[in-house]
Amino acid sequence: MSNPSCCHVTLARNGVGHVQQCTECNCISLHLGPTTVRIDQHCLESLLVLLGEAVTELHVQRASVAVTRGLA
Repeated sequence: MSNPSCCHVTLARNGVGHVQQCTECNCISLHLGPTTVRIDQHCLESLLVLLGEAVTELHVQRASVAVTRGLA
């Protein structure tokens, strides 16, 4: 639960969720549907790298399947 003195500003929003930062404590809140994860900026940056690696791997796998099936 947020501290009553927290003041959140939205950093980004799309159909999947939104990301806010507290201007008082700099905590990042990642909202995905009914779930909220509170992390610091370093963790947010690490999460970005992790998700980028996962998306890249999915594209590699998809391309590999296409080549195997003769679709490339």
